Amino acid sequence: MELDLEKGLSLKIEGELGKNQTLSVDSLIKIAQSLQELVISIAKYDLPIDEAIDLNNFKIELTDFKKGSAIPTFALTQKVFPVTTSDYLQQRKEVGKKLNSLLSITDKGSYNDLKEFYPEQIKRNELVDKLYNFTTSFKNSPVYIYEKGNINEGYKPKKFKSSIKKNLLVKVQEIKEEKNVENAFATIKIITKGNKKQNRIQEVILPTHNSLSYSPDIINVNNKQYIFNYPLRCLFEKEDDYYLINNELLDIVGTGMTQDEAEENFNEEFDYLFNRLNSLSEDKLSKHLNRIKGFINSYVKEVL
Repeated sequence: MELDLEKGLSLKIEGELGKNQTLSVDSLIKIAQSLQELVISIAKYDLPIDEAIDLNNFKIELTDFKKGSAIPTFALTQKVFPVTTSDYLQQRKEVGKKLNSLLSITDKGSYNDLKEFYPEQIKRNELVDKLYNFTTSFKNSPVYIYEKGNINEGYKPKKFKSSIKKNLLVKVQEIKEEKNVENAFATIKIITKGNKKQNRIQEVILPTHNSLSYSPDIINVNNKQYIFNYPLRCLFEKEDDYYLINNELLDIVGTGMTQDEAEENFNEEFDYLFNRLNSLSEDKLSKHLNRIKGFINSYVKEVL
């Protein structure tokens, strides 16, 4: 059984919510928003990282509403944004398959399977949270989810207990950094590519020691551009006659006789590590490398 999100998912909502064959605006918005966030999270975390992804192609629309309980139908938007480097139709199929897999888990009530389904901590936290929000958006009302026009096959989500959700979530420890404020002088080169700007440190002069925070939000390397969800915080140092850029979280170090050379070396190391880790399955990597893989994938928003 596989429901087609392109054709539309009908949600037959019974119980207290749908007893009058209507839905309050608040309930409809909550259900629609939770389904939308679940679909978007699947697209963000389950599609190949090396593909260009336009999340606008995964927005859903209310396409129908019928009585016989309250039966809203949601489908992927007809307004699409084709990406030349990727097949958005195939991407939609992949997202639909993964959504069906998650709905199958809700149908069985086997939510602990999400640990094996999403072994990566950051990905699991995101998807568990979104799936929990969706299944609880109906409150305690029974729901039957089926493909529009085919009521004979579908899913009946079981209750997702908050205690199970709590056990599935992994607390990701934040790295606390000591604050140390110092005055420094630096020459900075500003590089503009389209609407994106990147600051590149050329020279740093510190009064006590030669180190400074370096936080790129874009990396250009080997005819590719890595765009980050948030700045990649690194330590930038000048040791005698050479420069060093170090990210302890990802265990990457770039060096060079100039800042440009150090940055180029760092970018190449980042590119190699990203592609190497994502070319190997979880069982082929050590626990330490799996942790690094989770961190590096959480940083990268898209690769162009």
